[in-house]
Amino acid sequence: MLHHDLQSLRLFVAVCETRSLSKAAERMNLALSAASRRLRLLEEEAGMPLVRRLPHGVEPTMAGQTALSYAQSVLMLADRYVAGLADHRSGARGRVRVSASSSALVERLATDLADFAKRHPDIRIDLEEQPTADTIAAVTRKQADLGVIVRGQAVEGLTLLPYSTDRLSVVVRSDHPLADRAAVAFSDLLDEDFVALEAGTAVNRLVMERARELGRFLKVRVQVRSFEVMCQMVHHGLGIGILPEAALRPLATALGLTLVRLEETWAAREIAICLRENEELPSATRRLLDELLAS
Repeated sequence: MLHHDLQSLRLFVAVCETRSLSKAAERMNLALSAASRRLRLLEEEAGMPLVRRLPHGVEPTMAGQTALSYAQSVLMLADRYVAGLADHRSGARGRVRVSASSSALVERLATDLADFAKRHPDIRIDLEEQPTADTIAAVTRKQADLGVIVRGQAVEGLTLLPYSTDRLSVVVRSDHPLADRAAVAFSDLLDEDFVALEAGTAVNRLVMERARELGRFLKVRVQVRSFEVMCQMVHHGLGIGILPEAALRPLATALGLTLVRLEETWAAREIAICLRENEELPSATRRLLDELLAS
């Protein structure tokens, strides 16, 4: 029989995620010696090494990979237990953790979640806005119940369900030479200075890949974290940007910018809901999923 506390399991998960005992200890606010002792006790209880020590970090062994999966499940149940009791105290009857990309939120998800919350005030929604890659990781690691992502990268161990679509457009100053054009090919943009989103976002990854396919690299002058800041930088003449049209329209109107259609088949993107395969969903999560797919 294994005996372990949740703090040790959280530490072990952090070690596997960061590939570093010192970084995991820092994340858990533990002394390195205490973290090392907790990890050693877990391995002694398991009767085998759970991580492999490397010159510049650690990595989980095959047994560690198995332990990681179970540890994530245990921690998810523990979090649900704590959240469930808190919900009972507050009068709520369920909680759903949702992670979503900015593109999904501005295209449709924010409105759908607001409507759901009005119809089901007894169900609490914990929403975190994250890039698609981070959302996939959150669902895989059982840190989110549902994810809403822009399709385009490999996803293992998750089920993807069609949800919505969006389209990328180019945003320029109204005095830019491109402002008079109804549409533009991506190849015509490659000599321009760009205001780009941070690495890891679906838009950044897609645009960079398409540039490489043409044998070119974007001339990124500024890299930003949000749609709003991108449009501000474009407004101040630091370059052009590429963003989902639904996000651009209100910002372009407010800042006097011009939208130009990006005439590429890949500019039309699919947005999907992702969830872990073969996992029974709690009733609140199932209700939200059903209503999102039906809306």
